[in-house]
Amino acid sequence: MIIDNKQKLESLGFTIQNLKLESKEIITESNTISIAKETKADWFDIKIIITISNYKINFSEIIPNIKSKERLFQLPDGNYFLIPLEWFSKYGSLAKLAKTENGELLLRKSNFTALDGISEISNDLDQIHKAEFTGSDLLKATLRPYQIDGVKWLLGHFNSNLGACLADDMGLGKTLQTLAVLVSVQEQLGFTTKTTNFDLFANETTVEREPLKALIVLPSSLVFNWYNEAGKFTPHFSKMQYVGNDRKLLASRLDSTDLIFTSYSIVHRDISILEKYDFRYLILDESQYIKNKNSKIFKAINKISTGHKIALSGTPIENSLDDLWSQMQFINPDILGSYAFFMENFKNPIEKKQNEDVLSELKNLIQPYILRRTKEQVLKDLPELTEQIYYCDMDPEQEKLYEKEKSKARNFLLKTDSSPDKISIINTLMKLRQLSNHPKMVDQESEIDSGKYIAVTNYLESLVKGNQKAIIFSSFVTNLNFYTDWCKENKIDFCEITGETPANKREQEVKRFQEKENPLLFFISLKAGGVGLNITKASYVLFLDPWWNPFAEKQGVGRAHRIGQMNKVNVIRFISKNTVEEKIIKLQENKKLLSDSLLEESFINDEIEDNLEYILGS
Repeated sequence: MIIDNKQKLESLGFTIQNLKLESKEIITESNTISIAKETKADWFDIKIIITISNYKINFSEIIPNIKSKERLFQLPDGNYFLIPLEWFSKYGSLAKLAKTENGELLLRKSNFTALDGISEISNDLDQIHKAEFTGSDLLKATLRPYQIDGVKWLLGHFNSNLGACLADDMGLGKTLQTLAVLVSVQEQLGFTTKTTNFDLFANETTVEREPLKALIVLPSSLVFNWYNEAGKFTPHFSKMQYVGNDRKLLASRLDSTDLIFTSYSIVHRDISILEKYDFRYLILDESQYIKNKNSKIFKAINKISTGHKIALSGTPIENSLDDLWSQMQFINPDILGSYAFFMENFKNPIEKKQNEDVLSELKNLIQPYILRRTKEQVLKDLPELTEQIYYCDMDPEQEKLYEKEKSKARNFLLKTDSSPDKISIINTLMKLRQLSNHPKMVDQESEIDSGKYIAVTNYLESLVKGNQKAIIFSSFVTNLNFYTDWCKENKIDFCEITGETPANKREQEVKRFQEKENPLLFFISLKAGGVGLNITKASYVLFLDPWWNPFAEKQGVGRAHRIGQMNKVNVIRFISKNTVEEKIIKLQENKKLLSDSLLEESFINDEIEDNLEYILGS
């Protein structure tokens, strides 16, 4: 007791001498510390010598005391040295994370924050070298200020050979920031051009530019979206989708492509092929997919050979600290020690004992590797409205059914001698639209899955986890029902307005959505939501089945994006790939559809008729 309060007692004027324990003296006199640090490859080599009386003690001998918070350290003559209290916090992290080898301490460079607060160690410790970044003509986009900061941050980790997790909120452009980093890395490495050399004898040799070889692993539903975004923002990159049944034929190109997009399930299935290659970059989107350290996908991902890693996730910790360990183990192996070590030293003290000191130590260790910006933090940088198309793959069975119906439609609409009447066109295209959304819309008894349903429910789940309010529009009430049923199954509260909703109930639903924290999701049929609604609390507007009347959509967006709106609004249109939906979007982009008219959903304008061949083409 006196030992623990020695400093306090002395400050109150007491003199304390000749403390003894079992006739052995307790030495509290001053000590000197000398520290030497060398940097070797991925390690700091640290030697700490403590001089007490006539003894020189290697710090590694005191580590067990620091770990167990035992203040009395026995000297060679049997007396005890009283370890100063502040050493436990000053050297605690170092003692926990360093390995001991021949009396020297080896600390991973990625654990550099464990040396914070040890003033005797030179302060050149920040291992993340700041990166310069100048925009490139090869990137076909203008980055916002916070995105430029994100790119510099990721490049800093690339330059320092350290992994990183970009954990920005949904809708802040993690894809674009990543592509901008890859363009910068490619320029930095000098891989952007092919060069031609002429030697003395005028022989011409062309040096092929080296490929970037970035493997980007995604949930299946996002492979095409990334591929599409890369085509738009970085058209100069060679790219491939390593998916599908004939993907093994593409394996020979893995070594010579800039961007390779694949899914988690394929990495798990094809790891015996993928582990033979050496990728320059390995990037995981929605990296919470590897949160289970015992899963096959976690094990497969960690077998891939790569020089640099990025994890992208809006939710790096979903359920417990286990998720964090898995993500950190991926980006910087062993930064938090083995799982058993992590459990003993971090997880149990934090989760079971609510130990605040250990929590702040953990935050300090991981802080250099996770960059998270919320929408609220970067509001001033965001445009009032951003729009995005989310391409969904159909389920294979759904695709077969769709193709069969499309052939029938072609025969019916394009092979008739007289031009088909408008009603036939409307009904035929309507059926194809319904099939591209959900086979159950055409046949209630159908057992076939919908690719779009899986993509949309994943997206809704992310929105709910991120506490974001969203309006979800569909032209079909039956389509909305699939999603309201999903909400009921998952105990997610929601609001709903369709053509059947009486006026007073509409008002109540709007009020409930506007004034309460929950519900976060508001389902509205496009016709019912066209007028008289003012829903300024939503920051996301989702269109489940966009169609050729942009006016109806504009009205839908206008429900949320209007005066009084404090949030920035993200508009997302879900489109099934290789369907009439995608064809119509393409026609809209080509400005062939001029239907900015106050027309009924069921109206068919001339451009649609003129382009039937294209719409129903393969």
